[in-house]
Amino acid sequence: MKCSTEEIKEMRGFQFFVNNCDKDDLYKRISDIKSLSDSSGKTYILRLAESNYFRFELLFIPNTVTLISVATARGTNNINLRDFESLDDLISLSCCVSTNEQLREASKNFLNERTNEAEIVDLFSQKEEFEVNTDCSKVKWNEIKFPETVEGKWNTTELATVGKLSLKALAGQIKFLAISTERPQNSIKFTNFERFSSLCCFLNLVKKKLDECPAIVEAIKPFLIQEKKRRSRKQ
Repeated sequence: MKCSTEEIKEMRGFQFFVNNCDKDDLYKRISDIKSLSDSSGKTYILRLAESNYFRFELLFIPNTVTLISVATARGTNNINLRDFESLDDLISLSCCVSTNEQLREASKNFLNERTNEAEIVDLFSQKEEFEVNTDCSKVKWNEIKFPETVEGKWNTTELATVGKLSLKALAGQIKFLAISTERPQNSIKFTNFERFSSLCCFLNLVKKKLDECPAIVEAIKPFLIQEKKRRSRKQ
């Protein structure tokens, strides 16, 4: 699959905000933000990359583990991940879904896709093009079966899984597809099937930038680990 920051509208305006690959400096900067979050009791969001539609961030929640967050640029449509392995699974699932032609055709009768969305453009932008070849051998596909709409109730079917992530179809007040963790409410939702391709391309470009600067990954990893609370012994 070909990805382009010019041809795919959700990829336009892509920016990677890490321009320093010194591990010690990056660790200190991240540590300062974490300390600020803990001391103030406020949630802090660190932007690492974004396009006109997607964001890739670190989510600092006071006095608990830091999370990797993949979100849409508007609203609260986001999925939070605990490690980079889950990020790899999200890349795999979004890419494999986007290239599943049987699922694409079947979803046409399920999703009510909007075609009148505004186009976001930039006066100046940097063009990047690359090919994505995804290994879908780890994806477990279920029967393509969409839930029926029942008034006053949400119905769900599971279409695919990889690692701790799953692709689900949901029908209620609206119909959409979602990639979620083991906690169903922690999910990124899609009302347009083409957005799977866009997310696939966006995350592969993020992954490419991370691979070019491995120090940022190494600086982040310690903050994704939940420290075990020591149990105080009774005297």
